[in-house]
Amino acid sequence: MKVSILTSGFSGEFPQSFIKCIKDYYYNDGSFVFVASDFENTYKSDKYSNAIISNFNNKNIFFNDVYVIDSRTSKEEALNLIKNSAIVFLSGGNTLKQINSIKDYELIPALQEREGITIGMSAGSINMAKNVVLAKDLEDNIPELSVYEGIGLVDINIEPHLDLSNENHLKEIHEASQHSTIYGLFDESFIAVIDADIRIYGDHHIFKS
Repeated sequence: MKVSILTSGFSGEFPQSFIKCIKDYYYNDGSFVFVASDFENTYKSDKYSNAIISNFNNKNIFFNDVYVIDSRTSKEEALNLIKNSAIVFLSGGNTLKQINSIKDYELIPALQEREGITIGMSAGSINMAKNVVLAKDLEDNIPELSVYEGIGLVDINIEPHLDLSNENHLKEIHEASQHSTIYGLFDESFIAVIDADIRIYGDHHIFKS
């Protein structure tokens, strides 16, 4: 079974709805692989992977082994880690850097073929789409509207950290939605795709032309 979970971000502890979704498909008997957004920033990789693991452990979700894929990992090792993982976590951060590194490491076929759970957070969720439509956002290192081939786990485009008071960025999202429907997710909200079944948890806003 393939389980894809697209999150925006969580302000504190993981919400119970998210934890329940994980526990429905994971039984504390596998490895966890954290895929960084900026492969060169190993300090950030360790900081955020440790925080994510701590958050899971606090909710009684544990892993046999935990691995981080970044510049310290060889391509061959990265592929083996993904193929044998129970959960792959695609980090938030720099969206374009992440997808470029994933493509450079040739990880997309392995991510598409594996069974199990794939969780994206913010940038990671965006890159899970088959065809990514990414609104311009100078504050988030997106210099222009970008359309590119993503990982291909879902046919859903999201806009994380939705802020309906940011009128300038809302205009950019509306422009991007001319290319594809975009699910705007507020923090604490997430989308679970179980095989082909789509379930939305929490507040969201749909942008479509």
